[in-house]
Amino acid sequence: MRRKFLIAAFLGTTALTPEPAEAAAVGGFIVGALGGAAAAGASAAFVAGVSVGAAFAATAIGGFIVKTVVAVGLSALAGALAPKPSLPPPAARMVNFAQPVTYAEYVFGRARKGGPLGFRGFADNRRYYVPILAAHEIEGIVEHWLDERPVALTAEAEQGVSNISTAPIAGHGRINVFTGAAGQVVDPGLEAAFAEITTAHDFKGLAGAVLWAKRPPQESFSKIYPNGKQWSYAPVLDGKKDLYDPRTGSRGYSNNAALVMADWVVNILGRGVDWDEVADEANACDLLVTNAERETQPLWTLNGTISDEQSYEDQRAQLAAACDAFIYERTDGKVGFTFGRWIEPTLTLTADDFFAVELSEGKWGADAPDEVAAVYVEPTNGWRETPSGTWVENDVAKPVRDEPQLYMVHNHNQAARMNKRIARTRRAKYQLNGTIGMAGYEILGGRDGGRSHRFIRVVHDDLGVDDYFEVGELVREGVATFTLSANSVRPEDFDFDAETEEPQRPRYGAVVSDSDIPVPENLTGAPQDNGSALFVWDPQDSAYTQELRYRPVGDSYWLTQQTSESTDRLRVGGLADGQDYEAQIRNRTAGVGASDWGPETPVVLSAVADTVPPGGLSAFSVSEAAGNAVISFTAPNDSHYFGTRIYRGWDGSFDNAVLIHTEYGISSSGDSYTDPAPGYATFYYWAEPINSSELPGPRSGPQTITINEPGP
Repeated sequence: MRRKFLIAAFLGTTALTPEPAEAAAVGGFIVGALGGAAAAGASAAFVAGVSVGAAFAATAIGGFIVKTVVAVGLSALAGALAPKPSLPPPAARMVNFAQPVTYAEYVFGRARKGGPLGFRGFADNRRYYVPILAAHEIEGIVEHWLDERPVALTAEAEQGVSNISTAPIAGHGRINVFTGAAGQVVDPGLEAAFAEITTAHDFKGLAGAVLWAKRPPQESFSKIYPNGKQWSYAPVLDGKKDLYDPRTGSRGYSNNAALVMADWVVNILGRGVDWDEVADEANACDLLVTNAERETQPLWTLNGTISDEQSYEDQRAQLAAACDAFIYERTDGKVGFTFGRWIEPTLTLTADDFFAVELSEGKWGADAPDEVAAVYVEPTNGWRETPSGTWVENDVAKPVRDEPQLYMVHNHNQAARMNKRIARTRRAKYQLNGTIGMAGYEILGGRDGGRSHRFIRVVHDDLGVDDYFEVGELVREGVATFTLSANSVRPEDFDFDAETEEPQRPRYGAVVSDSDIPVPENLTGAPQDNGSALFVWDPQDSAYTQELRYRPVGDSYWLTQQTSESTDRLRVGGLADGQDYEAQIRNRTAGVGASDWGPETPVVLSAVADTVPPGGLSAFSVSEAAGNAVISFTAPNDSHYFGTRIYRGWDGSFDNAVLIHTEYGISSSGDSYTDPAPGYATFYYWAEPINSSELPGPRSGPQTITINEPGP
């Protein structure tokens, strides 16, 4: 009976029924949320409302994140960012360890990390080990790191031969990466070295690497293994590559904060999202902003590692606090989120919406931080945790300092923007705590499962308040009762001028440039066989060693190699066939001095796996067959032969010819291609052999053929 009276009381209020046409649906929603059923003969709108209300009650009880919390924002998240054992810093992940039980780790965006060992063994005077980097397929490795040294790899295919080219490690180890892709097979070197390894040991669905390290001469041991044992493999990698992007309907790698958050909600929490809402938020995260270096970058990205070892609350705090996210459970049971930006409030709460309310003023008392310097991940500091520049909110002699852990942030500008937001949130003018009724459902997006109201306007005449507030936490205490905490907020809290507001970032691990050290001149590069390149420069003084850096054109991160003594050339490997690379060089001293990088405009070359073009065709002819042109040829007796390009023209000039087909085959073999019905005219044909890198050999032709229209 009490339930019936409660339903009747709800239906009698107008607080949530501003439009009379929606009264039946709102009433149905309340009845369904309270566990009631639609009576016989009820309207279709009422029945639909009952169904939605019942679905919300079934999914929302308990909340999707912790206990009965159904919405959480930055002010509630800030307290979860203090150091704690469940949030290991990035430096703690840059090791390889063995233990009987390990937790699954998920890498989003770009991060540097090691991982647990999936296998260890000793064979052929080599220590084999297999670090597992991620419990899913990854996009790939960006930089290889052994201990604290970035290293480069060659394209060496022989499993018993080292593919590491960086001194002094070169020649003493090997790295074979596996990304967890579909169809992954057992590593051939591992299978050959151990009889116990079979085709079943393919590490299906996991990403990692098979490494071996061999025993060096005793006099070289400390240089090659400075830690006294095999290297820890902790590369920089681009992580999860199956993130769904509703804007394109495709899956792939991304560090867009909205796409990462959606993947976490769907594939780790096991909840649903509104993909139209995700698309809107992804567009908002892709908005370009300018940082203090006057470079542009996306507004919000997520880059880092989360582990099943962490609670969902810790995972949520790291993800959401890194990009100023507001997460909530919609009334349709799906999880929604918005990211840091000002959205003009459209929901107003008045005194009639509160059962009880408390408004305090005083900026969090003695705990209010005067300055904030987030600890984030800095790539130039070896991808380790690094304090950002400090945001000063209140300039006092003995400031209270807050250092929130933002381990999913890997750029200083984003950390600086979060510093401002955390400072303004924790020093808000007002803190509101209250108990509200069905208005809690409106904050969550209303009965139709729409967007939540992250920002609300509170007008309370008794308290003398008419201000904007940001929801910190909304807790569902019962079907019709919520507790609400919120902080006052201003639109300008979300503005950020990097030129004037981003403090100078700390500098770590950079070699000091010395203008007295000359820059090597006349750097050139030429492609070599097997995806390598030879870089040459003018001879340098014997007091200097040289450091070369190179990267794919358009990429953000450099790979480096350093010579062990002064030289005028260096060969690098592991380059992708057909990829354009840019390179620069500098001199270094035995201490910490280094010249500037040069040349100012990097040298660019295109990597080629096979630099030797094939010989000419042994035979080449063209004939007609039923209105078609049959091109016949014999491939050269040349191991570099890979295929033949066939061109057709309407005159004897090759410049006017077009490529019509590439016929792939083997050397010394006869082959042909039929050009179907080219028309009735005289045609000119050329043939050009190519190697696997598409370098052409001598061209044959032209051969002419006239195809006449058949008579009556």
